[in-house]
Amino acid sequence: MEPWKKYIVIGLVVAALLLVAVQAAGQGKADIKASSMNAEEWVKRVEDAFGTLDNTQRDSIREIVQAFVIYGDNDGEKLIYILATAWHESKLRPIKEYRAKSGTALYATQNRYWPSGYYGRGFVQLTWESNYRKMGAFLGINLVASPDLALQPKHASRIIVYGMMNGSFTGKSLGQYINLLQADYKNARRVVNGTDKATLIKGYAQQLENKVA
Repeated sequence: MEPWKKYIVIGLVVAALLLVAVQAAGQGKADIKASSMNAEEWVKRVEDAFGTLDNTQRDSIREIVQAFVIYGDNDGEKLIYILATAWHESKLRPIKEYRAKSGTALYATQNRYWPSGYYGRGFVQLTWESNYRKMGAFLGINLVASPDLALQPKHASRIIVYGMMNGSFTGKSLGQYINLLQADYKNARRVVNGTDKATLIKGYAQQLENKVA
């Protein structure tokens, strides 16, 4: 066989293998999508992954799934990562950001926005007046005048889902890391907070994924 023909054959084989891999990935994702909008199934899966939940946590899961129905794209792996993030950030309870100990580096960082009253709230910590204004406009409520509205489960759920899907927090969206070709649960952390605790949250996502697959 002439050398150039050999390269063509190799190229065709590689292309075929890539196609099979993509189809397999798509089938796996389809399996997750099949029941991805059933909130009660997700409650059970999260409980199986992380242990017994209270009613507040169960209701939070239902709200997040409902928000994903509206602002998501039916990709179960993205929903897995959103839930894993909410578990890490707030244990599935919309909370106010904890004030760091005086004299620490975190305290100094918080001091840049804390006096304004626009400290972190929700499943992920929404901070800064500009972000409250932006999310308030999206939700159709005045978060600038009433920032504690971000603690209401319905609003907190929409903030985390819309924000992560659309890159509202860091400019990076979930679709950059979780798509048909990959589920990069480690680098998906960049959607919310750089690489902080990225490996830990990846582990949470994998725990939950094991209950979905």
